Amino acid sequence: MNPFQRIKDEVDRKLHNKLPKKWKKIGDIIIGDFSKLTPNEKTKVAPIYGKILKVKTVLQKNKINGELRKPENTEILFGKDTKTEIIEYGIKYKIDLSKIMWSPGNTGWRSILDGPENISDFYNFDNPKVIIDYFGGIGYFTVQLAKSYPLAKVISIDKNPDSVEYLKQNLELNKINNVEVLNDDCRNINQKADIIHLGYISNTLEFLEHAHSNLNDKGIAIFHEAYNNSWLGFKKRSDWGPIPTKFSKLMEENGFKTKKFERVKFYGPSKSHIIAYLQKI
Repeated sequence: MNPFQRIKDEVDRKLHNKLPKKWKKIGDIIIGDFSKLTPNEKTKVAPIYGKILKVKTVLQKNKINGELRKPENTEILFGKDTKTEIIEYGIKYKIDLSKIMWSPGNTGWRSILDGPENISDFYNFDNPKVIIDYFGGIGYFTVQLAKSYPLAKVISIDKNPDSVEYLKQNLELNKINNVEVLNDDCRNINQKADIIHLGYISNTLEFLEHAHSNLNDKGIAIFHEAYNNSWLGFKKRSDWGPIPTKFSKLMEENGFKTKKFERVKFYGPSKSHIIAYLQKI
């Protein structure tokens, strides 16, 4: 019997059509959309999810807003503690889900050189001396980059002071000692690098000019963003193909040649979260 069926078996039948069938499990916390339930119904239902799914806390799904990518109005439905620990590809991450977002859908791409061939190929660099992560967060990519390139100096930048605090904890937790952490807007930092990682979704293009000016000759930018599938030239959600012409031209206008291009995941019904390997020209 699957977990959702077990949950239904313990909930009043009148509420079955209001129950979330999907949720995200992050460490020992789940996040789901219980918004169809009344406050009293949530009080009864959330502990059942906690028990069946064996988690300490149940949170209401909420919006992630602004450049700091912070959760808005965290609602605890069951339990008390919003702090948890995640283990992914041998890396441990501590996080407080009331203050910081975590995207389970990016799991494979955070693996860097420890991941599947298509991912490790993307992150296979030729002896970089300086790597900068423009959106370090709690170390989503920073920790694996530093682990994969122990002889490189890695600079991890983030504006969110809560993220920076957990980033420092996660570097210590994983015994990483080749990272310099900066709590700032990446556009305020002028530092030459061989690799600049832009693991952001929303308006990443606005940061590309600054990355270009700080990359060494033929330096590499790893660029994340979400685009409409139609703009990319894909008629159906399931379509995929070579580097889209519009994207390639856009990157050339910004001083880069697109060498590699992949879909990270679907981003809603009509968008794709993409990743591109860009070389400065």
